Amino acid sequence: MSVIDRVKTHFETLQTITIEVPEWKDEHGNPSVFYSEPLTLEQKNIIFKKSNNFQDLTVLVDLLMMKLMVKNDKGDLVKAFDPFDKLALQKKADSNIIASIANKILVDTSLEESVKK
Repeated sequence: MSVIDRVKTHFETLQTITIEVPEWKDEHGNPSVFYSEPLTLEQKNIIFKKSNNFQDLTVLVDLLMMKLMVKNDKGDLVKAFDPFDKLALQKKADSNIIASIANKILVDTSLEESVKK
């Protein structure tokens, strides 16, 4: 197996993370549940360019819109937010919750995986 094949194989083993947000309860009082695939270098680059070295924190909303998924009625993962939700996330959402979710997406999952082994 070539080195690049090993690199790609490793990326394929990274897990989709589950993020529960108890503050955003559904109609039954359950926390909202989101899913996020691992960030690629290309996606990180987009986020860092938009953020101007994280001087503009509205990029956290962009990250959520880019990465968060929910399960639809069929159990398939679909984008949690559409472009029309951006303004509401920026102006009508708790900034601490937005930051907390963004941090969970950005955290180094490979470190967690190595600790489990």
